[in-house]
Amino acid sequence: KHDQTDLAARSRTPAPPALMDVLAPPPPPAEASIPGHIPGRVGFRRRSEQRQAALDQAWRRCSGLVLAEIQGDPSASSSTAPAPLGLAWAELPAGLDPAEGELEDEGRASRKRDQVASLVAHALAMVADLPNPRIVEFGAGSGHVGVLLAHLRPEASVALVETKEYSTAVAKQRVESVGLKNCHVFHGTVDGYAETGEAWDLAVGLHTCGLLTDAVLNLAVRRGAAACVVPCCYGQVAASKEDHNRGQGTAARMQPLSRALAETLAPEAGDGGHGDAYAWCAKAADFTTGRGGEFDPAGAGFQTALRCMRTVDADRLWWAREQGYSGSLGLLTPLGCSPKCCVVRLVPPKAASVQGGDPERREAGPAQERKK
Repeated sequence: KHDQTDLAARSRTPAPPALMDVLAPPPPPAEASIPGHIPGRVGFRRRSEQRQAALDQAWRRCSGLVLAEIQGDPSASSSTAPAPLGLAWAELPAGLDPAEGELEDEGRASRKRDQVASLVAHALAMVADLPNPRIVEFGAGSGHVGVLLAHLRPEASVALVETKEYSTAVAKQRVESVGLKNCHVFHGTVDGYAETGEAWDLAVGLHTCGLLTDAVLNLAVRRGAAACVVPCCYGQVAASKEDHNRGQGTAARMQPLSRALAETLAPEAGDGGHGDAYAWCAKAADFTTGRGGEFDPAGAGFQTALRCMRTVDADRLWWAREQGYSGSLGLLTPLGCSPKCCVVRLVPPKAASVQGGDPERREAGPAQERKK
C-alpha cells in the first residue's frame, strides 16, 4: 500500500530540475543596484529591497567559490547521490516507519520517508568500511534516522541524543518495539552527551536546528569523528536577540566561520562589515512551503533559498577543512522531499594527524577561535 501511494504521490510532484540549473546564479543586477556596502533601511523604499541588495552582494562575491565546490564534487549532484535504499516500508517493522501514527497525509508521509531514507543512505556510505561503527544521532527526536541505521547495521552501536523528555520517551518505545539491542537513548544536550566520554565514529542529524548543526560539527571535529547532518533553521545563526544555548562554544552571529568566506565577503564591506550580507543570506535560506509541505524545486523562491543554504553550508565545510578535515556537500533526494535538503559531510584526517593537531584550538569552540 505504501509503495503504491508513494508512486502516486511522486507522480503529482513536479520533476526536480538539474542541480546546477537550480544553483545557476540569477541574471546580474545593474551595477547601480549593488551598493559598496549594505546600508540600513534608510535608502530603500522597502525592506525587501534591502534584502535583495544584500543577497545580490553576497552571491556576487561567493558564487564562484560555492559553485566550484559543487561542480568539483560529483556526489553533490542529485544524479550521483548515494543510491536509494529502495525500502519497502510496508514490509519493515512498524516502528521503523517515520510516518507511522504521525502523518495521515500520504504526500507528507512519503516525503518524510524519503528524507529519512536519503540521509541514512548518506550515513551508510560514510561508515561502509567500518566493521562495527559507532553512530550518534543528535537532535534525534523520536529517532527516525538512528533507529533505521541500527536496524540496517545490526553490528553497529547507535545512540539517540535528544533534549525533549516527550521525544525520548517515544524513542525508547520505538527501540523496544523493533527489538533493537544495539540502540540506546540519551536524554540531554550535546554538551551533556560529550561529558559522558562515549566514543563514536559518526554523528548524524536530520534537520538540526540553527546552531545545533554547528555544535554537532564542532564536537565531531574535537573528537576526530565524521559527521553527516542536514541543517535547518539557518536564520537562527544570524539572530541577534536570542541565544539558543546549543553548546560547544556556539554563539549567535559567530558566522562566517571560515577564513575563506570571511575574506571573500570582506572586500568592499562597509558599515557592519561582512556580517550584514551573511546575515541576510542565512535568513533567506529558510524557505517556507505552502500548506501540506509541497513546493516546486524549480521555483524562484526555493532557488534563492538553495543558493543561500549552499553558501552557509560551504562556510561550515571550509571551516572544517581549516581544522584538517575533508568533506563535501550533498543533497537529500528526491530534491522535492524537503525544502531543507542540504547535507554536510565531514571526514576526519588520519588518527595520527588528529592527535597531532593543536589541542588548544581543538578545545575552543568556533566562536572563540574567531576571536583569537
